[in-house]
Amino acid sequence: MDILSNFSERLAELMFFHDEMSSEELAKRTGIAGSSIRAWLRKETVPSYDKLIAVADFFCCSLDFLAGRCDVDERVEPRELPPFYPHLRELMETLGVSRYSVTTRSPIKDPYFTNWSHGQKPLLVTLCSLADVLGVSLDYLVGRADY
Repeated sequence: MDILSNFSERLAELMFFHDEMSSEELAKRTGIAGSSIRAWLRKETVPSYDKLIAVADFFCCSLDFLAGRCDVDERVEPRELPPFYPHLRELMETLGVSRYSVTTRSPIKDPYFTNWSHGQKPLLVTLCSLADVLGVSLDYLVGRADY
């Protein structure tokens, strides 16, 4: 199954088990447009970085669980996140992984790094690729968890 399908199904599951929450109720509680949530549930689009974090924070679940990358719903409390690109650079340095290594071992190409250095944030598919190459959880990758 692809990432969009996994995300869509997991979001529907979380909404169902959260008092059968409607897309409008989730929209109201997260500040995300109901049309965006419905498009995710119909597997039409993936959420932006900020909206993905907002949904995970609302349900206090890990990004890996929300993306369908694991089946264990570990509670992750919302917290202020570090800026994405500086955090990524620090993480790569800690792990001893070069930019070149990431670009040769994944679909992520060099211009992505330039875009991120200018404030753009990755989509879920790219986050998953980065986490795979670095061997870390999505939450650790974005700074929502310390491991």
